[in-house]
Amino acid sequence: MSILKRTIALILSTLILIPLAAFPQQKRGRQTKSRPSAVATPKPTPPDHREEAAALSEQLKIISRFLYLYGRVSNGLETSDAQEKRGELSRTLSDKNKQNKARVVENVIGLKVGLEQLSGKFQNKPGLFSPSLKIQSSLEDLAAAGQLAESGRFDEAGRALVKVAEKLTEALAEIK
Repeated sequence: MSILKRTIALILSTLILIPLAAFPQQKRGRQTKSRPSAVATPKPTPPDHREEAAALSEQLKIISRFLYLYGRVSNGLETSDAQEKRGELSRTLSDKNKQNKARVVENVIGLKVGLEQLSGKFQNKPGLFSPSLKIQSSLEDLAAAGQLAESGRFDEAGRALVKVAEKLTEALAEIK
């Protein structure tokens, strides 16, 4: 039995010493660094352009209503001009026609003032560079429409006004 006791003692001591022998094999200077957990950085919220979009939409509505009325008025003015050139228009109606032309030009200038105010809201705002350029371009077309209407070229002025509405629609579509 002594052999059995010696064998058991040898096996037990081996089992105890094996883990102790493996332990010094680890490198002491190296410590595993835990990586910081990936914290989701919040994405910056995009700027809110609803106020600018609403203002542009309102200006577009005003120009659309004006275009609707302008079509009717410009036909009447052109007809009156033709009658005046042929001498078929009385002095009173001729004066009334001139007053109506002046009102149309004033209204086009009024549209320009409204669009200039709108343009001021768009300048230097992040994300609104392209719509701002379209508004600036439509201001140029609106000025041209005013000059055309002032010179009595109402059909061409109407086409310039349609271009203004198209550019403003494109600008509105670009606002996100």
